Amino acid sequence: MKLTIENLSKTYPNGTKALNGVNLNISAGMFGLLGPNGAGKSSLMRTMVTLQEADSGTATLGEINMLKDKDELRKHIGYLPQEFGLYPKVSAEMLLNHFAALKGIHDKQERKRTVNELLEKVNLTEHRKKNLGGYSGGMKQRFGIAQALIGDPRLVIVDEPTAGLDPQERNRFHNILSKLGRETIVILSTHIVEDVKDLCTQMAILNKGSILTHGNPKQLVKDMEGQIWEKVIDQEELGQIRQSHQVISDRFYDGQTMVRIVSTSNPGVGFQPVAPGLEDVYFSHVNR
Repeated sequence: MKLTIENLSKTYPNGTKALNGVNLNISAGMFGLLGPNGAGKSSLMRTMVTLQEADSGTATLGEINMLKDKDELRKHIGYLPQEFGLYPKVSAEMLLNHFAALKGIHDKQERKRTVNELLEKVNLTEHRKKNLGGYSGGMKQRFGIAQALIGDPRLVIVDEPTAGLDPQERNRFHNILSKLGRETIVILSTHIVEDVKDLCTQMAILNKGSILTHGNPKQLVKDMEGQIWEKVIDQEELGQIRQSHQVISDRFYDGQTMVRIVSTSNPGVGFQPVAPGLEDVYFSHVNR
């Protein structure tokens, strides 16, 4: 199974160019779509799950034309949006049963078996009778994944799934996504670099509607070896350094500013070479 996107573009009526000739080839596994807020990630996700039309380009999932065969596509995709509403006075078991019926599972026993398996998969079995209004943020996200998995989708898309989760719930969610990625295409859309580093074997960086780079996260980091430099400076020096170097990040450190730059050669006095990380890859492209 393969997802292929070619020259996909979308401009909104207000003139905002959300997608600008996006090209991606994604195979089974965890794929990280990394970019800042407003980069076009949600626009790409919404286009792929048939919630909006593209202006031009093509997208296929296996043999399915994602932009034209929408009814067929909906049978094979699962989607967890960044924000989604739940009926607070309905139990997880009842709402999953309802969603399964909407998805086309009409046999009562099959629906019951599906709901039980999904609740077990996302570790909510013991909370199955509890009203969703009493769920924590992490439990709601796990329920969101459960509804996205109804019907054994071939493509699962999750948009900013760990934002706002505490470390324990974030780890639980990571474990669920990792298991999913063994069998299907899972696209993780996020601005959290750590999520991509921990989970994904392939990734792309999207900003202002365009793909800036893509590949294996470890290889992208390796490609930057010998190019990342750090220096502790006074805050007043930052403007001058920005004029003469490609600054990828700066942060306060012990009352002073630690500046991090990209340079293929020694940038001068005071700069020390440091090992690159995925954040350096991300910032070097987004801040370029």
